[in-house]
Amino acid sequence: MAPEALISTIASMLTGAGHGGVVTEFVALPAGGNNRVYRVRAGGVDFAAKHYFHEHAGERDRLRGEYAFLEHAGRCGIEGVPRPVAANAPARLALYEFIAGRRVYQADIDAKLVRTAAAFFAALNSAPSRTGAGDLPLAADACLSVAQHVRSVDVRIERLSRISTDDALAREAAAFVARLARFWSGAREPILRAAPDPEQPVVERCVSPSDFGFHNALIRPNGELCFLDFEYAGWDDPAKMAGDFFLHAGIRPSREHLEFFLEIALAAFDDAPTIVRRVRLLSAVFRARWACIALNEFLPEVVRRRAFAAGDSLAAERRMGQLAKARELLAERDL
Repeated sequence: MAPEALISTIASMLTGAGHGGVVTEFVALPAGGNNRVYRVRAGGVDFAAKHYFHEHAGERDRLRGEYAFLEHAGRCGIEGVPRPVAANAPARLALYEFIAGRRVYQADIDAKLVRTAAAFFAALNSAPSRTGAGDLPLAADACLSVAQHVRSVDVRIERLSRISTDDALAREAAAFVARLARFWSGAREPILRAAPDPEQPVVERCVSPSDFGFHNALIRPNGELCFLDFEYAGWDDPAKMAGDFFLHAGIRPSREHLEFFLEIALAAFDDAPTIVRRVRLLSAVFRARWACIALNEFLPEVVRRRAFAAGDSLAAERRMGQLAKARELLAERDL
């Protein structure tokens, strides 16, 4: 959609939502990996406009998932997220409260920040929140049994085994995928044997932000933390949330914060010890999955999303960085 058409659509959305419809500023923001984001000013107020990538029928509706999650958070009075303003599904556009702030760096991550993140997850999973979240979809790549966790890695490694080897960096990545497959071959069976019933669904599901971590957060000028990007959010295994938080391919907290994070984050669950045991059991799953996710940069469908969001000028640098992250994850110790 051309900028003029975007601005016109956004103005109509703002008018429909009861805001001044005259757009006086329209600025492209540094893009994420999947979508285009703009700062829009109308009536002296800033909004974030998000234009969602969409390629074919049947793929996840990222707009619907994110908007529904933020509407739910608003109804529950959960702070630390943007409020939703308006959505236009046919145009794949949504407007949100604009959050002024800076990204979180590794050096920022201390016990206070980790406690804030844990408290945010706990609020999302209070009894009233979970009771009222029945209409939320499953999270992207939701895993509701040990066997599903294992199969999710099987699928990702199989998909990566078919990446192109047209250039030297791709061949290097393919060689690493073979190494990752060998690691996973030795890890998967002990995990399945250790689970009393790998196919048994988890007893307690969580409302998951999905892809939860400080890579999807901003520090406001007043020092408060705000979490962003919930297009993959929904119901999932709380153990997966914890594994994602501590073994993400991007920035992640020190292991010294794991115990109190779990204590705070899982306080609302009836059987938190079982969830913690599953976090330990599935640690190799989380490492392998995030190593695979890091290598998604070599998949054609991901290349198309990146080109939509930000063009392709930094593709080679991004691929090198993601391959380095995958190697780091494979070298990590288990939780």
